[in-house]
Amino acid sequence: MERSKESWDKISPEEFLGYLLPKAEQILTLDGLKEKLLSGEKLGIKLGIDPTGKDIHLGHLVPIIVLRQFLRAGHKVHLIIGDFTAQVGDPSGRTASRKSLTSGDIKENQKTYIAQIDRYIKTSKLKIHHNSDWLEKVKLNDFFGILEKISLSDATQRDDFRNRLKNGQGVSLAEVCYGILMAIDSVELKTDIEVGGVDQLLNFQQARQIMPLYGLKEEVAFTVPILEGTSGDGRKMSKSFDNYIAVTASSEEKFGKIMSIPDKLILSYFISFADVHEREIGELKEFIAREPMEAKKQLATFIASLEFGDLKKGLEEREKFERKFSKDIISDADCVEIKIKDGATILEVLFETGQFESKGEIRRLFNENSVRILADDKILGLDFEPSKGEKIRVGKRKFFIFH
Repeated sequence: MERSKESWDKISPEEFLGYLLPKAEQILTLDGLKEKLLSGEKLGIKLGIDPTGKDIHLGHLVPIIVLRQFLRAGHKVHLIIGDFTAQVGDPSGRTASRKSLTSGDIKENQKTYIAQIDRYIKTSKLKIHHNSDWLEKVKLNDFFGILEKISLSDATQRDDFRNRLKNGQGVSLAEVCYGILMAIDSVELKTDIEVGGVDQLLNFQQARQIMPLYGLKEEVAFTVPILEGTSGDGRKMSKSFDNYIAVTASSEEKFGKIMSIPDKLILSYFISFADVHEREIGELKEFIAREPMEAKKQLATFIASLEFGDLKKGLEEREKFERKFSKDIISDADCVEIKIKDGATILEVLFETGQFESKGEIRRLFNENSVRILADDKILGLDFEPSKGEKIRVGKRKFFIFH
């Protein structure tokens, strides 16, 4: 954590590259990246995010961490809120067309985007744009001028399109043009390096193809891995799969969810979120193999502290976690208070705490025998009638006390 606060204003290009490369999945091209860094110039770095939902999770944060590294090294960082491109819908990795979003949907979604991102990078130091500012002004003859330079086979040469067409699902012309719109963003900002998930690689390639048409040097595409979800089943982190950690989650929840990941994810999570140098990866692998539980606790401590800039909060959560789960000591302060209501069922009062997504989730926990009295570990059913002062555990990490 102390390393993340160090100034990199005078870091050498070679040393900086040693911190960047562990985070990369694929770079177009590595030689181009080295050339730009060795030039000694302050480079223009771009990341675009479409506000297709209201919440950001740790998977979205992976490229943000790379932006933060570039910012610390003194480069100019541009964050694009894709309010125009969100209406088109990024087709990358999609098995079907995205549901169309209205301008009202997009405005509502982006209300908290900057606040969520600001937890991890000083947005006051970024140049923040909305791509509607220039894309809405693109003249039709200029746009067709770009289209004339790109063959249909090139624009549709991507697995997600081929698979959808093979399965009888449509691909809209708007989706085919998505990468071109991203390229216009890069032309507008004269981007040197674009950062994003590896699923964006084909979009980045179109930007690299189009920029020279405007007399610009093609940007370097720096892609990061798609973060695997907390369940470790190979699927990406997503709210749809319920395998995500929201950036707005409490430090306690972040710590607990990191402690639940399989050991095989520890290394990739460390590399994604911490400043790990190339030369340190071997030693880190050995540490994880030798002491996986301690490594996971250190990772959870780091993630829980990341938005605060020091380890104090994470260390507090580690102490709390070890007290509850290693020493099995649950204090009243560890529990969410519930007021007993006449005539209310246990299902209703638990749902009203706001700790659960739905009543269905609570029913599932009861059916799995995951609701127990703390004092004697007695399994509870939906007919449970609590007494004042009684403590219960729901699932692995949620505790309640009745008043």
